[in-house]
Amino acid sequence: FSNGLTLEEAGLALEAIAKVHALSLGMRIHRTKSLNETYPFLFQTDKATNSYEMLLNRGLPQLHAFLEDKPDMSPILNGMMNISNEMKNIISSLLSPREPIALLTHTDFWCNNLLFRNDGGHCIILDWQMVTYSRPTNDVALLIISSLAPELRREHKNLLLDKYWRAFTSFSQKVNVDVEGTLGYTWSNLLEDYRQSQLLATLLCIGSVDVAIGNINAEQRLIEVLRDLYADKMFSQQAIAQCISS
Repeated sequence: FSNGLTLEEAGLALEAIAKVHALSLGMRIHRTKSLNETYPFLFQTDKATNSYEMLLNRGLPQLHAFLEDKPDMSPILNGMMNISNEMKNIISSLLSPREPIALLTHTDFWCNNLLFRNDGGHCIILDWQMVTYSRPTNDVALLIISSLAPELRREHKNLLLDKYWRAFTSFSQKVNVDVEGTLGYTWSNLLEDYRQSQLLATLLCIGSVDVAIGNINAEQRLIEVLRDLYADKMFSQQAIAQCISS
């Protein structure tokens, strides 16, 4: 947790979750019974939205107290006000499944829920109590935002997205789902969904901000994510409106 994932570990984690995404997509398409019926324990959107809203109501004041004396963070705190006014709508919209790539997501996909073999080459995902019928980029964004050092995230984000995309489309083919050809979901669609999922990932991190505060590396990861997303105008009213309407 302190150091975050290495590039190799992040790649292994994304390949592992890509298998889950692809398998559940295949189940959704090829079986007549819905995923919600098959798995009645899924964390439903309404319940998940209310739970995350409670976490954010606790986390936002902690974030404000943590950031208020940091240089150049004042505009970001103002941006947080835009989010806080719409956070329930943002969470509900981005947690909702989106066709044609509606599938099962882990929804708590970060470094503390992963195990790696000492000799490399394998990743196991733990803690499935928040598994949701949602969109895959929510998992991808949460991992990259929460669990990578700033330099690694900035330099290798596109490489990791490409690694995920190749794994997801390849595993989908193995369960007779042509993501691009039949479903019409492209690399460009993934990038746009990832951009929006970054906002949900940020909110989930803020909801658990007490985990990061007190750990220098984790604090810095959070600060740099907020700076980068603010620079990318993700906290603007326009970006928030796009996320809500997606």
